[in-house]
Amino acid sequence: MSSAPGKIVEDALPAYDALLSNFHVAYERELTAIVQALPIGPDARVLDLACGDGFYTTRIAARLGPKGSATGVDTNAAYLKAARKCAANFAGVARVEFVEASFDRMPFPDNSFDVVWCAQSLYSLPDPVSALTHMYRVLRPGGLVAVLENDTLHQVLLPWPASIELPLRAAELRAFQESSERVSKYYVGRRLPEVLAKAGFVPGPMTTHAFDRQSPLGTAERALLQSYLDDVLTRVEGYLAEPRLSELRKLIDPNSATHLLALPQLTMTWVNVLAIGLKAK
Repeated sequence: MSSAPGKIVEDALPAYDALLSNFHVAYERELTAIVQALPIGPDARVLDLACGDGFYTTRIAARLGPKGSATGVDTNAAYLKAARKCAANFAGVARVEFVEASFDRMPFPDNSFDVVWCAQSLYSLPDPVSALTHMYRVLRPGGLVAVLENDTLHQVLLPWPASIELPLRAAELRAFQESSERVSKYYVGRRLPEVLAKAGFVPGPMTTHAFDRQSPLGTAERALLQSYLDDVLTRVEGYLAEPRLSELRKLIDPNSATHLLALPQLTMTWVNVLAIGLKAK
């Protein structure tokens, strides 16, 4: 995730850090497998854009040889501090470095990298096509971009009561419409080939990765789901009418008898989309 173009963030973790960190812990196995399957050679120069705490940067670096390099870029100084600390314990042979910069002011020459990786960040940027255009610039001809993303409104599948699921999604949509001039960016996951093409890439394969969990959930999984539910409630409180709002509050409240996480047969599916784009030679 990243902040507005050109804006460097003060030394504080972003509000979404708890959710993102729990996401990484809960799904570390699946996320690492996705990185392992990327078509990256041992000598590749890889850019991890909006790298956060370096979760993916070091996993990418682990695939590289002594001639390879992994460069993480983010606007958040606190994240970069955490990333550098993590990289200090990295036992691999590739060069790992982190740079404080926004996506539209990356201090790299054209054609600097063989691979650009961007995970769970594209939707948060003002314009996904513009962000990809900047990735295109620093990518060498013949290089590839790999984007792991979600559709914000459909990233988590839960056993919502039928009476509330559609009103809830409609309320979320209204909230997004009032907060952004580019509502389509919240549906960027399913539109990645189109977005890649608009930025100049030749779209490659797109795959969907569903991370399934069911009760009993682990500590990180419970924290992740509770953070997600709290975010949903905050988002829709001014847009979901009664009695559905009261019903939602009870489903999200850990002290409620109908708390969603207390369901004995709870299932949770986190939906992710991975898309590859090629910069033509």
